[in-house]
Parts: sequence; C-alpha cells; structure tokens
Amino acid sequence: MKPTPLDNILETATADCFWVPPHVQVVEREAIKYTHSPQPSVGYNRVVRVRPNVEPPEVLLEEVLDAHEGGSSRWHINPMGDNPRLRRALTDAGYAPGHRHFAYGIRTDAYDRKPASDIEVHQVASVDDLRALYEIRADVFGRNPDLSNEDLAREVDACTGPERRVARFLAYRKGELAGACGLTFFDELSFGLVWAGGVLEAHRGHGVYTALLAARARAAKQRGIEWLGLYAREETSAPIVAAQGFERHGYLDYFERESTSLRAEA
Repeated sequence: MKPTPLDNILETATADCFWVPPHVQVVEREAIKYTHSPQPSVGYNRVVRVRPNVEPPEVLLEEVLDAHEGGSSRWHINPMGDNPRLRRALTDAGYAPGHRHFAYGIRTDAYDRKPASDIEVHQVASVDDLRALYEIRADVFGRNPDLSNEDLAREVDACTGPERRVARFLAYRKGELAGACGLTFFDELSFGLVWAGGVLEAHRGHGVYTALLAARARAAKQRGIEWLGLYAREETSAPIVAAQGFERHGYLDYFERESTSLRAEA
C-alpha cells in the first residue's frame, strides 16, 4: 500500500528516541534506526525504522542480532519499510509476527466529543499522581515498571516543566480515580502521539476514554498542534478510536524474538 503523510509522521514520532535512558545506544543511518542496551528489555532493543531497499535485509538483520546480543528484540514493520525478503529473513532468524496495529489520526480541531459532566481530567503534577497513573496501567495493561522515588521525580519534572515534551493525565469519575493516559508533543511535526489510554473496568462505558481523548486534543490544540495520532491494536484500541472519529491509514507489524536465555529455560 502507498503510505500517507500521516504514516510518515507516525513513523518519525515513534522512532524519536529522546526519552531513552543513558544505557541505551541509538544507531541511525539511511537504511536503519535501532536501539540496543545491556538490559535485555524489548523496549530498549528495537528497530524503529528500516529501509531494506537501501541495504540488504540480511545484512541489516545480522547487524541487529549482534547488537541485541541474544536478548529480546523487536522490529517495527510499516508500509515504508515492508519487504517480503525482510519478513522471510526475520522469520528464519526466529522472529515471530505479533499483533497488527493500524495507524489512526484526527485533526485536533475536528475532535469535538464532549466529556460527561461527572468526569474530570487533570494533568499529572506530583509523584503521588504518577504513582496513581502507574497503578492504573498495571490494572489495565498488566505491567508496572519498577521505578525508584528518584525515577518518579524525574518523570514528573519531564511532564510538568515549561519545555516538556510529554503530558500525562488522570481521569476521575464521580470523584473516583477512573483512567489515565499520555501524550507526547512533536512540535516540529505539528503532531501529538497519544498512548497508554486505559480505563478501570468499573468505570468503562461511562465516557472516561472520551474525556481522556478530549483532554489530549485540547492540550495539543493549545500548543498549536494540528494532528493527533497513534498505532492502535487491531483487536482492542482500533475499534475504539475509529468510533471516536479517527481515520485509519497504514499499519504497523511487530516482529519479536524472545531472549535466547528465556528460550533455553522454556
């Protein structure tokens, strides 16, 4: 399929590694951009952009395998970098395709959904707020990072300062904590990347997700940003954002390989 302008914007945004900690190294050239780290997390060992028409995919794959040193590894495959030869090479090397995601976007001035009167959304402003956000993430997504108080304080500074690139939000319904989400600003792209929107089960079906999207659209618009977008998983978030008026564009496929140590223990 032919990529749209939003596909290119989403790739650029999700390949931006401004947030990675010091132990993560970033390798970038025309043919590829990837990260690698001594920590074997797939979040730190990813190929975020690839152009297999620039260099042979087998050569690129060998380089990444060496860099990821047998740890967990993930490739992002989208319309700009898709290639049957690359997919075959990844499969032969032990990578497996994961869930398909679709690219969705909407103009900030086109998002006009109004939150329910019993829902309030506040931006994260303290360590206690951030702890509450991570508790929601753990409940909704089943994961909660092991962060020290110093880590949490740094994250709060990153989402509250005047030069911030990230905003995080908490939703309350009838005074009870109900949901959370994040937004990353890419001013040079006039784009806001929406992520990690989750609603606690007891509060689903009451407009909490709409309120979280409305808050992000408002924050992006106030900053002069024209577009919101995300990669939405086909089976879960894609139908939700489509119902919210987002338009579908291209796709993103993950190819993942477990750590060789995990496979040996299985």
